[in-house]
Amino acid sequence: MAEKVLLILETIAQSEFPLTLESISTSNGLAKPTAFRLLNTLVAQGFIERDPNGRRFQPSAKLRLIGINILSVDSIRSQRVAVMRRLVEQIGETCNFNILDGNKVMYLDRIETSAPIRLHIDVGTRVPLHCTASGKLFLSAMTELQVRNSLGAEPFERHTNNTLTSYEMLLPELEKIRVNGYALDESAFLEGFIGIAVPVNNSKHKTFATITAHGPAPRMQESSIEFYLEPLKQAAIDIQSTLSESSI
Repeated sequence: MAEKVLLILETIAQSEFPLTLESISTSNGLAKPTAFRLLNTLVAQGFIERDPNGRRFQPSAKLRLIGINILSVDSIRSQRVAVMRRLVEQIGETCNFNILDGNKVMYLDRIETSAPIRLHIDVGTRVPLHCTASGKLFLSAMTELQVRNSLGAEPFERHTNNTLTSYEMLLPELEKIRVNGYALDESAFLEGFIGIAVPVNNSKHKTFATITAHGPAPRMQESSIEFYLEPLKQAAIDIQSTLSESSI
């Protein structure tokens, strides 16, 4: 029975969208009554939750927190931080390891640059999806319906004059990110700061985190996008390797 519960949790956790009882039972070779009983147990224990319509199942905040805690285990985190320190030394700007937490981006790890002018954001801080480099990268991996469910009604909150506040403006930007493989925040969240994000993928090529560099616009504009992109991409590959070695 424990094996069946774990298989259901794995199926739900790896899905990009809420799943029906039928899809969960079919994918795990379970009879519907069995799957229904186990799902109800998982809901009662707070590991999963029903979507707003009550017909599909999705990860709960409790399950997401478990994932965050796993990523924060010292043996895993130390390897990731070592990669990030090398990256900061290479490009000279602050770098973050960010994850998707509900409809926000969470700063899970952060290595500061030694440059005198820098942006201070505490680890654990949550920031919007629609106006940050990491947020837009996560959104670009979603379908349009998922994007709309995540962001809700427009206009989106405006943080600067560069903030994209409507789907008409945002959706073409997400398509551009899909093509380019990276996302930019050009003073859309914080005036005068630029962010560049690349994806960190799991073994199934799904984006579960991002590596982001950000700094003052005048300083970052002195170098080309490629100056930051190649080290960021290599750092993402190195972090993926550490997670693979740790069976995450």
